[in-house]
Formats: sequence, structure tokens, C-alpha cells
Amino acid sequence: MRRRLLYQMRKRGILETDLLLSSFAARHLADLPRADLDDLDALLANVDWDIFHWASGKTAPPPEIAQMPVFQKLRDHAARRGASIVRMPDLPTE
Repeated sequence: MRRRLLYQMRKRGILETDLLLSSFAARHLADLPRADLDDLDALLANVDWDIFHWASGKTAPPPEIAQMPVFQKLRDHAARRGASIVRMPDLPTE
């Protein structure tokens, strides 16, 4: 499941969302518990711009999204993201 989520978080189609989600994945995906992975999967079913605007605080997310612990982590990540130059993280090598 983590590999599929990693791919989905890197290849969204909108650069802003790709950068936000891929940097979040690089930092948090390996440590997320199964419940958060399931919530993240549900979150990724939404439209890219919605995810970006919700995470950046530009618009309010629906209540079912706002209450997800993984969404709170994503929102915290988005708030700190402007502190450095953002680029697509390298894929892990195995």
C-alpha cells in the first residue's frame, strides 16, 4: 500500500500538489500507522486543487477530512514548507 500511495503522491498532475504531497511522503509515509494510510488513501481520492487548498488553509476541508489525523499532519507540513526550497524528493533506492 505504501508504494502505491507514494506513486499517487508524486504523480498528481499539478506541480504544487506534487511538491506538497511528495515532500510529505518523504518525511512521514514510512512511519504512518495503517489507519492513517487508509485515511490518506481516502484523501488522495479528492481533486488535486482541493487537497492543496485544504492543506494550505486557503479553504476549509469537509469535516470528514478535517478530522483525519493524517490531514492534520499534512496541514502542519504545508505550514512549514515555505521555510526551504522545495523540490521533488528522490525516490528511495532498494
